[in-house]
Amino acid sequence: MTINAKLIGERCYLRPLELEDLDGDYLSWINDPVAARYILGAGFPTNAMMLRKYFEENQPPNAILFAVCDLQTDEHFGNARLGHIDWINRVARYGRLIGNREYQAKGYGGEALLLLLKFGFYHLGMNRIWSAAVGENMPSRKSNDQVGMVEEGVLREFVWCNGKFHDAIALSMLRSDFDNKHSNNSMLFPNA
Repeated sequence: MTINAKLIGERCYLRPLELEDLDGDYLSWINDPVAARYILGAGFPTNAMMLRKYFEENQPPNAILFAVCDLQTDEHFGNARLGHIDWINRVARYGRLIGNREYQAKGYGGEALLLLLKFGFYHLGMNRIWSAAVGENMPSRKSNDQVGMVEEGVLREFVWCNGKFHDAIALSMLRSDFDNKHSNNSMLFPNA
């Protein structure tokens, strides 16, 4: 398992999230009601101790946390995660957060997701990577659609957010879907 290698895109890269990253902007992103409003399960105020516990509980082999960084400036502006890794059935769940508002709605989330999917399929040998998005989170749904995630169904009133229950959209991609859609992508496969 090669988790120390940078996963490099056109404008951003993924690197392992380090303990030192918790002292940066990450805590403010999680507590930002706008940046974190659609993160499933992020409804409570988070302190440094809780964030550290989350970090410690989300390590291999059950999960892998990445920092999403600007390729030009090395600024850490978001996070990506493969979690709930089922090594027998080769299934993982992904999550991502573009915490720095300056990077939101500019395509960085989609690029980070592509790099995360490539890592999951090619480095970890996953067959299926899935997630759920709050139905009204149109930027996430658009990004997922552009990457090729398949909307599989609606989880009715699955999440409490912004003062009410919302449906969540179940999304997934299979390794074969990824290969069919992205095998000619020079960002992902520069030597192809």
